[in-house]
Amino acid sequence: MDTIEIEATKDTPTVKFYPERGYLEIKGRSISETSAKFYRPLLDSIEKYMFKPVSPTLVHIHFDYFNTASAKCVIELLKRLESLPKKGHKVEVHWYYKSSEHHMYQSGMDYKTILDLDFKMVKV
Repeated sequence: MDTIEIEATKDTPTVKFYPERGYLEIKGRSISETSAKFYRPLLDSIEKYMFKPVSPTLVHIHFDYFNTASAKCVIELLKRLESLPKKGHKVEVHWYYKSSEHHMYQSGMDYKTILDLDFKMVKV
């Protein structure tokens, strides 16, 4: 499995995925019109990671803003990780939000409700 390091642009977030450490970070704005294309390499890597996961797997997500297309990609990614705890691997998701960003807080709460993962809301 390859490490993924993508620098942020005005439309896409920073992505850091270190499969050997079980660490994923997504941070910034995700408003690309081609979100599915942007997230595809990460989703493919997560798919491979599922065969040899590290426990705990730590996921840190801190969006300033994200569009509907990006939200669909993120839920797809997190849904893939849902199967790991059922196989005895710990997965911890940290969803970061600013107190002034009610929409980011609400998005995190929606994911927390939908997903069967250890999901922590982190106010920054």
